[in-house]
Amino acid sequence: MPYLRLLLFCFAVLAPALLWAQEPRQPVRLELPYDYETSHVEVMALPDSSLLVYSRKSDTWAKSPDFVLEKYDAKLEPVWKSKLDLKSEYELVRHYTEAPYTYLIFQAAKPTLYTFVRLHMGNGSISQSEIELDKVEYIYEFNVLRGNHFLITGNSYDTKPNLLYLNPAKPQPTILPALYGEESSFSDLHTDHVHGRVDVVLVETNRRISRLQVKSFDQNGQLQHNYFILQPQARSLLNAEITPGDTLSRMLIGTYGARDLRYVQGFFTSPVAFKIVEGEFYSLLDLQNFFKYMKPRREERTRKRELARIAEGREPLQRYRMLLHDLIETRNGYVLAAEIYFPQYRGGGALDNRVRGLDREPQAYKRTHAIALGFDTDGVLLWDNAFPLPDVVTSTLVHAVEVAALPDGRVVMAYPDREKIFYRQMVHNQFNAEETSIELLPYEKEEKILSTELPGLIRWYGAHFAAFGYQRIRVPHGPNRTVFYINKITF
Repeated sequence: MPYLRLLLFCFAVLAPALLWAQEPRQPVRLELPYDYETSHVEVMALPDSSLLVYSRKSDTWAKSPDFVLEKYDAKLEPVWKSKLDLKSEYELVRHYTEAPYTYLIFQAAKPTLYTFVRLHMGNGSISQSEIELDKVEYIYEFNVLRGNHFLITGNSYDTKPNLLYLNPAKPQPTILPALYGEESSFSDLHTDHVHGRVDVVLVETNRRISRLQVKSFDQNGQLQHNYFILQPQARSLLNAEITPGDTLSRMLIGTYGARDLRYVQGFFTSPVAFKIVEGEFYSLLDLQNFFKYMKPRREERTRKRELARIAEGREPLQRYRMLLHDLIETRNGYVLAAEIYFPQYRGGGALDNRVRGLDREPQAYKRTHAIALGFDTDGVLLWDNAFPLPDVVTSTLVHAVEVAALPDGRVVMAYPDREKIFYRQMVHNQFNAEETSIELLPYEKEEKILSTELPGLIRWYGAHFAAFGYQRIRVPHGPNRTVFYINKITF
């Protein structure tokens, strides 16, 4: 028995290191005859462990493009193939899956004209309808509850977005009561299919303080509950994600700030049913690994300086903007991920610095790092970890990394960069400073990947991701080929 205990102890100590040492596998690759110049391809993960591949291909200017939907199983074997009847001007803008259907929205050159497609995941059958949505030029979010559509929309001449309810059986959408003030915005749109409810988290601000509001709608767009979440003194609630569950068990997990509402000072959790936040608050200095993107000596100096400023009653000097990911539900609670970024502006020098306070459009968004926080079902912080992102820049403010909570408890963050996938495997608080990446593998060992265009990565199912994009492949004894690839990445 003592030997068994010793063995179990050694395994518990070594398990995280063994998991870190495991390089992701690439068990299967699919190549499709699409090239970058004449096609547009998107890959979507379906809840039955399959992939849906949408393609728009046009070989010549004189020919109308082919719109095709193809389903592939977990081994990347074809299941079915369906064609869409669309005009050449249409572009895919949103999609959402509620079994047994996947719903897709296509937008015409006239920005208020849309085609809604309902696709049966089992057999590939399609139904579609064209709808004119007045004053809807953009669709920011799209959810479906029992066949009915909920959309967050906007246009180019009104700064306030709207929440629309659309019953496909009725052509006229309904604007649901949501935002009232010009400074209000949407933080989260979440559909709880088990409880038959759509929850909307709203941010209301007067530019000095910020609070949250949660509205719950049934499948018919009827308002069921409305909660105002008031902030405690000296803290403003900036953004939040809502957990699934019944009225009493639902939680808000999000960020808070102080005077300048652009910057995050920490995280909070609170039951939705409480009208005043009585949950937990965690400052960035409370997190064990938030500053690990810095060199050790810089991290130490930063922590000492910030703690000294707080002791003197002053605000922290370090300021951080964050882009939250959707909340991930796990067996033991929840994982909230966020990307820390700062906007980059064109030019430089003293004049540029003086006018940055004005309303200027950033040219790009540079990441410093991404973080993941693990909470239990009561909203208590269990661990935090970080993924340094020193060279990641996006032209628009979109998610740069993919995040997945694996069945064995690990959390994986990853992003594509040409022929590589950079990743970080997280085991609770145990930070790993080593940079880890893999090279994408071609179909045959003798082949060589010459170039990669528009690389993408999505979480698929379980411990699997799907990497995709366009590649040019050199073949030893034959002509080079250009393909659209999908590589299965298994952690």
